Amino acid sequence: MNYIFHYIFCSLIFISSVSIAQSDKVLAGPMLSHIDSYGSQIWFLLDKSADKIKIDVRDYENNNLIEYHFDVINKDNRNEIPFTVTIETLEPNTEYIASVYVDDTFVTELDIFTKRPHLDDIQFLISSDLGEPSAKIFSQMKKSNSDFMVWLGGHVSFDFPIEYEDIVSIYINVRCNDNLNDFMTSTPQISTWGDEDYGLNTGVSFSLKNISHDAFKLFWPNSSKKTYNYTYFDYGTYQRYTYNDLDLFLLDAMSFRREDKSILYSTNQLDRMFQEIKNTGATFTIIASPVPFTFENQESYLYYKREFDYFLQRLENSGVNGVILLSAGSETGTTMNEYDLPKEIGESNYIKKSLFEFNFSPLYMNNYSMVSISGKKGYRVFSFETYNENGNLLYRKNLYERELKIN
Repeated sequence: MNYIFHYIFCSLIFISSVSIAQSDKVLAGPMLSHIDSYGSQIWFLLDKSADKIKIDVRDYENNNLIEYHFDVINKDNRNEIPFTVTIETLEPNTEYIASVYVDDTFVTELDIFTKRPHLDDIQFLISSDLGEPSAKIFSQMKKSNSDFMVWLGGHVSFDFPIEYEDIVSIYINVRCNDNLNDFMTSTPQISTWGDEDYGLNTGVSFSLKNISHDAFKLFWPNSSKKTYNYTYFDYGTYQRYTYNDLDLFLLDAMSFRREDKSILYSTNQLDRMFQEIKNTGATFTIIASPVPFTFENQESYLYYKREFDYFLQRLENSGVNGVILLSAGSETGTTMNEYDLPKEIGESNYIKKSLFEFNFSPLYMNNYSMVSISGKKGYRVFSFETYNENGNLLYRKNLYERELKIN
């Protein structure tokens, strides 16, 4: 990789992109990650000359000011520095305006809405496998004014045997795309990884996962703080996010999978998820993965039979309703599958119980999807929609809270 080329390329793009950054020391970002009740993380790609970051966070209603100061650390002596800062000590149910400065030069303002205790509508975007879509699609996604964006892997891809610095360089090149960056700075972003950014497409061994994960962490903050004492080696990139009456679980389908299809997610990861599901209290519980759950293709979770059966058993025993599965990898546009849960042995009064899964196509096919949750308490509606790069509706399906009963 020609690192000097990437450095010049990024700098030229963002010096000219005044709407994104007034400082030529900011090559990409600032990008918000998940926002909880008390704060968030903000990701930057900085020029090596950047020294300090200041963020003035002002309470929109009361005009109270909190100042945050950070020293930029370039421990790997890079020309371009992926750097994440953490904003904490905010108040729940509050709107803030964050003014961002790099070396005393104004960059941009970010809206931060901390977690709300009251019932509200929710809207988020979801996609995977970035590739090279039409530039128009990012403009349409930005116009949706969604609460956040979920990526189910494939943000970068490797097509040759690769080293750690090559992976970092590929991430930098992707993030320096001005159309992508304009979108990613417009709304919070969270992600898991798929086979491309994990490295399965390179033809190398599974040992690549350690350096892939190190690179992944540089570019995806994903969580404002670790609530539990666990490591990547225990649960991979698994995360739980809570938004109003929605619980969103992002599964790691890469770190523990075995080629003989005996394990996909691992018992550790599944047990952790079901432990947290028991305490959810959410109207809708979304379990999302880059790998299809119930669709019959060669990558499907169906073919990890022992673990899939364990997944279904734990799900039925969890006592939770409102479960919806989301997955990537469709080659024919968005489709929904209604999967009937098996009848238990000896069960005489069988009542049909179904899981609903939405499987959507990758972003490089110039489609993106949107999830909306609306309605009053007890009558909430889940809507899944897919649009093309011109913003035209391609697919819509509504599911109702009272339909989604498996317990």
